[in-house]
Amino acid sequence: MPGSIDPETIAADNLPTVWSPVQEELGEEEHARELEEQATASLLWGSPVAEQILRLLLGETAIERIFDPPARYDPEIQGEWNSSLLTFGFKRPIALTREDRSPDRLVLEYKLEGAGFWLVEITQDTLTLGRI
Repeated sequence: MPGSIDPETIAADNLPTVWSPVQEELGEEEHARELEEQATASLLWGSPVAEQILRLLLGETAIERIFDPPARYDPEIQGEWNSSLLTFGFKRPIALTREDRSPDRLVLEYKLEGAGFWLVEITQDTLTLGRI
């Protein structure tokens, strides 16, 4: 039945969750690629869930190194910018332009630079995503 969780598709085991960085010497090119892959994963992990879904479905996970605070950076919330730190951001920014929240529904509107506006609607039973 659509909208129901299928218990047979949920993975479960008794193994601990672990992550280990590469344990061998890497060449310069391999090291740069590994750093970029880890930065991409960290950026996605730090993004709001609805933005993660949108980025993954649209394939908008490309990143770049940034040297200055991006637009809408809030030092009151995010801390003072430190330009000496190695910092990455997504190449194509996504901005939340509207948020309507009620007990039974969440509607989020995003503007993806160069790709228009996208709507994410989440209810107890559905997740709807579309270009508007």
